[in-house]
Amino acid sequence: MLKKKGFVLVVGICFIILSFGITPLMAQGTRETVKTGTDGLPWWNDRTFYEIFVRSFQDSNGDGVGDLQGVISKLDYLNDGNPNTNSDLGVTGIWLMPIFESPSYHGYDVTDYMKVQPAYGTNDDFKQLVAEAHKRGIAVIIDMVLNHTSSQHPWFKDAQTPGSEYDQWYRWSEGDKKPPQIGPWGQEVWYKLGSRFYYAVFWDQMPDLNYRNPAVVQEAKKIAKFWLSDMGADGFRMDGARYYVEDPNKLADSEGNIAWAKDWNAYINSVDPNAFTVAELWTNSGDVAKYMPDGFDMGFEFDLSAAMLDSARRGTNEAVAPVQARALGLYKPGQYAAFLTNHDGYRLMNEMGKNPDKVKVAASMLLTGDGVPFLYYGEEIGMIGGKPDECIRTPMQWDATPRTEDFMTGKDCSTNEATFNVAAEENDPGSLLNHYRTLIHLRNDHSALRVGALIPLASSNKAIYTYLRQSSDETVLVLINLGKSAVSDYSLSADWSPLSGEWNGQLILGGGTVTRLKLGERGAIQNYTPVSTLAPFSTTIVRFTGVS
Repeated sequence: MLKKKGFVLVVGICFIILSFGITPLMAQGTRETVKTGTDGLPWWNDRTFYEIFVRSFQDSNGDGVGDLQGVISKLDYLNDGNPNTNSDLGVTGIWLMPIFESPSYHGYDVTDYMKVQPAYGTNDDFKQLVAEAHKRGIAVIIDMVLNHTSSQHPWFKDAQTPGSEYDQWYRWSEGDKKPPQIGPWGQEVWYKLGSRFYYAVFWDQMPDLNYRNPAVVQEAKKIAKFWLSDMGADGFRMDGARYYVEDPNKLADSEGNIAWAKDWNAYINSVDPNAFTVAELWTNSGDVAKYMPDGFDMGFEFDLSAAMLDSARRGTNEAVAPVQARALGLYKPGQYAAFLTNHDGYRLMNEMGKNPDKVKVAASMLLTGDGVPFLYYGEEIGMIGGKPDECIRTPMQWDATPRTEDFMTGKDCSTNEATFNVAAEENDPGSLLNHYRTLIHLRNDHSALRVGALIPLASSNKAIYTYLRQSSDETVLVLINLGKSAVSDYSLSADWSPLSGEWNGQLILGGGTVTRLKLGERGAIQNYTPVSTLAPFSTTIVRFTGVS
């Protein structure tokens, strides 16, 4: 069944389409009833999202902790709201990591779902952030942490008394004998407290809520409505979304969990037809796809992330090409979240062996490819970071000034702000920052790069990753040389394409002279070399401008 948010029927990979252009978000309280994006896809397909750890982004009051006012002060860095400038990054959505009241630096153990973490500011600060973001055409989604609470949450404190009001809001096992059950990745999940054991899939300080209990379900919906209706959020990143509902012999991706997701999204749509849900489903693509389209709006594509990293690291398309092709067959057009790294994994610079050129080609795959792209703060300037998690979440490097946060104490976190920072890269045409800016602005300016169908092409040279992107009003060709050597001995081919006849091409990124594309039967592409030489670690984008 098609959802009311604007999906289109698809035959193969061709769209039946209408073009609406990018629709900026309305200011809080003046949203349209239903908002449709370009080519009839949902509005989020016109977005590039940027993940922010508020604590590490920008401190507005000098107390050593990043805050919401700090984020507001840096909105113009993300997007100044003027489509005629390109000195901003160009992102059109932000995802805030948890901002609820919590005793931990990371915020994933909540003590009050209706209150902003005091160190970050107030609920009114959040409303101001949403209003200022919307003025600039930026959507704001927040991390919704519903699988568990903090062990310090008043609900759990009450639940420690058997038979109390909140007793059945958590999962308990009676008796002195620990249940033999182990977690989805072989971890301990049952922890003794008094005369009972409680269930916690992630950490003993984050007990799981019991979503078999209707009262818990209703409370979760109450929380969601508060943030959508009262606070103005545009949607949610659903944390730990595989684990809300456990079946006796299946603790992740159970049938009960998938049913819960469908009920949840139906409720979210009833509150706000424009609200967006993107789920953290850290598993293989086949299991992620089970939640769509009737459950969450999107899931993060972890298999594709790993494949893009592998191809960028090794300089060959052999990893990414088949995984991308599989993703195209699993989801409705563009309905998955593409990413390279996030707050849980090594930073992109580390993944690429601290080679900025490899970072650039990885970014090119993400920002010219299918799906909705999400990038982690600081990746655009080449920040480094690895385990433990604290070292992946270090302060944003606005300039060369070394900065630390309390949560980094004793963690021996390495940083590289002396070389890689916004101030140093701002006016360097060859910097990572300006590479990201160029790609994001091209994506904003070209519907084919935002919402176009992706048609894979074969390259005779494995260093070249290539595809067409086609929307209702344009077709572009993307060529990414993943390797460290210039490539001239290559040609492209496809047994089928949506094109016909002969086409002229115009470069919108890269160098060289574009040769004419002549199509065979069924749009076949045979031995086509669009540009004579592709520079090392380069990205070339050709827009086909007309049939001759």
